[in-house]
Amino acid sequence: MQAASEIRATKAPSPEEILSRARGLVPALRERARQTEERRALPPETMQDLYDTGLLRILQPARYGGYEMDWPMHLEAARIIARACPSTAWIVSVVGAHAAIAARLNKRCQDDIWGDGEDILIATATAPSTGGIYKADGGYRADGVWRFASGVDHSRWVMITGPVRPDDGSEPERGRAALVRVLMPRSDIEIVDGWFVAGMSGTGSKDIKCSDVFIPEYRTTSARASFASSPPGAEVNPDSYLYEVDFMPYFGSSLLGPIVGCAEGAYQDYVEITKARISVMLGSNVAENVPVQQRLAESAGEIKAARLLLEASNDLLHERGVARQTLVPAELVEQARDRTMIAKLCVSAVTRLVGQMGALGIFDENPVQRHFRDLNAMATQIAVNYDRNMTTFGRWELGLPTGDPRIDDAPNQSG
Repeated sequence: MQAASEIRATKAPSPEEILSRARGLVPALRERARQTEERRALPPETMQDLYDTGLLRILQPARYGGYEMDWPMHLEAARIIARACPSTAWIVSVVGAHAAIAARLNKRCQDDIWGDGEDILIATATAPSTGGIYKADGGYRADGVWRFASGVDHSRWVMITGPVRPDDGSEPERGRAALVRVLMPRSDIEIVDGWFVAGMSGTGSKDIKCSDVFIPEYRTTSARASFASSPPGAEVNPDSYLYEVDFMPYFGSSLLGPIVGCAEGAYQDYVEITKARISVMLGSNVAENVPVQQRLAESAGEIKAARLLLEASNDLLHERGVARQTLVPAELVEQARDRTMIAKLCVSAVTRLVGQMGALGIFDENPVQRHFRDLNAMATQIAVNYDRNMTTFGRWELGLPTGDPRIDDAPNQSG
């Protein structure tokens, strides 16, 4: 194992080079998209492409060979990838952001993760299904099953989150403050394959099983503390705002690059197919149909609106991060509203397009249909849940308590 003290920072490529590398992968990823879906995990060659291009080092700390880039760059690379394969974009963006979470942990944890290599994927699971996390002498033990560990087949490390359960079998304390996050090597867990889903199947978001796994104290942290301002990792990696500021608003938007890119990919595929499509019933060129033209324009407008909202969100997060400022309550509720609108606009645009294709639109091998499935799967995420986020905004705007202490109890000022 390479000593952590021997690790040297790698010169990061320019943002333009990273985006060029992402664009260069698009043809191959488009060719593998169907295979990725059927395999229900990224193919090994795709993972190797992501490592070779450095797309999984965007948020990795520089002292461990990463590029330590900013948040908008991370989402932009994923948006490009999602045009070809949203599942691959999910690994780049959502799972790739786990490197930033790890960079917020104490130095010993970071040395464990990156001490013997730089191309490391970290999976997480935050939905306990059975069992739980228990206090033990010198640390904790995990015993049970956790769900939705995207990319776990390719991971080297796993982080799970849950409340600490009392040994007497009583119910654990509830609430975000009671959650603990623990770090384990992939070798300590068993993968349980229950990932049979309607969309985003290529993410390989399988369950993980822990059988009385011991986790030493230094590999544990309060889940709240790891996302709050000034975590232990801020002293280890002092140059990036992503390792220092409140991380919740950033991680909550990590799926937006894949969502917008997925809609753009559906649109591009629809245009290419429609240009060459001849109506079976009428024998005419489908592109000459006025309703087709009108609905295409409407979907184009919705996707552009979603992209503009994404750019505004990225700009605000980056601006606040560079200034080492925490988002104020008004900004938090607006960010949640805009995340939700981005997903809603993209789903509306792609639903219109796939519906316009008639029977052709229901075939699995139709790339527009695949984007439709993937987009609807991503839109189920709590970060873009319509009822939750729109209600919170509405209550805030009307001067009512939202029920979220981060909003209700915080001063409405930056910093």
